[in-house]
Amino acid sequence: MKLSVSSAIAATLMGMFSTANADVLLQSFAGDSGWEVKTDNVIPGGSSVGNLQGAGDRSYFDGFVNFQPFIGQPGFVKIVGTKAFPNIAGCAAIEVTMNSLVGYNGYFIALGDTPPTPDMPIPFEWRAAIPIPGPGQNGYTIPLDEFSNYWDFSTGKIIVPCYADPSVCPTPAVLSNIQFMEIWAQGVEGQFVTDLFSIK
Repeated sequence: MKLSVSSAIAATLMGMFSTANADVLLQSFAGDSGWEVKTDNVIPGGSSVGNLQGAGDRSYFDGFVNFQPFIGQPGFVKIVGTKAFPNIAGCAAIEVTMNSLVGYNGYFIALGDTPPTPDMPIPFEWRAAIPIPGPGQNGYTIPLDEFSNYWDFSTGKIIVPCYADPSVCPTPAVLSNIQFMEIWAQGVEGQFVTDLFSIK
């Protein structure tokens, strides 16, 4: 029996991502997380601004994404954590617990095995949208098969997701050797205000 193209992709992905037996805490944002704010000022004309401040059981991540004339789109603000993160090669999804206080619809989460540098502030990475329908605190679950390394630099949006093409998926080698993670506000002009709690 021959598999259809979609069935073959599904079978490949099932082999790549399996459900973990327990949550793996990747990052707590209680107090000082050690993450840093980066903005589109690394690109000529960038003027977006952002702030990250730890407070009790959370960190406040807020700012304003401005229009970026060099790319002809709204720019970005991101926070970056650079360290050796736990192995999630056996996991099927990532959960971001956060509270969006305004209706901003341009959040992304990204990860990779080669951290950003001054010469390469936007590194090669796999990313996915954080599906926030509106203000409110929730645990937003993002399946790993929604991540992709094929995304639009100017808007941040995914062009081809992992579930449609396994060649753009984060590999087990990457997921077992994550050296940086990022949360982005990108591609949507305006104010964003969030409380960040954790990534699992």
